[in-house]
Amino acid sequence: MMRFPLALALLAALCGASCGYHVKSAAGRLPGGASSLGIPTFRNLTDEFKVEQVVTRALLREFGARTRGRVDSRGADSPDGGPDLVLLGEVKEVRAVPVIFGSSPAGAQTFGSAFQVTVRLGAKLVRRSDSAVVWEDADFLFRERYLLNADVRDFFAEDGPALERLAREVASSLAGAVLER
Repeated sequence: MMRFPLALALLAALCGASCGYHVKSAAGRLPGGASSLGIPTFRNLTDEFKVEQVVTRALLREFGARTRGRVDSRGADSPDGGPDLVLLGEVKEVRAVPVIFGSSPAGAQTFGSAFQVTVRLGAKLVRRSDSAVVWEDADFLFRERYLLNADVRDFFAEDGPALERLAREVASSLAGAVLER
């Protein structure tokens, strides 16, 4: 009678071990076996105030969370030798276009209730030791649709938090493109 529960437990363990799924660490390796990554502040080629700082901070956090190596804001010309890899970039465009329109309850005003936000970046990952380009996308495009709260009573200045959310999503998308190539 004791053999049945033991056999059932053994069968369950074997089935679970052979299912093909494995737990993978959330933190991965930097390309080329590098142990450090520098992300200096991106250049801002737009009229959007401080967008390069917000995007760079988000990239530092995202790469820091997704990789095992040291990630900081140093560039290739750092006096202490610098990181193994440097991610250089520029914010080329930030644009929001209304894609869905709504109107106030009285119907007197029409407003955008959903926007297609486009962020265009140029970025390249350079190995510091020989200046070789490890990864590059001169026209990296991020698009996302955002909803705007239509109730004016609930509206508050949303520029800062909205830009932070957008930068986190851009950083996640860019880090995925670089690390999962």
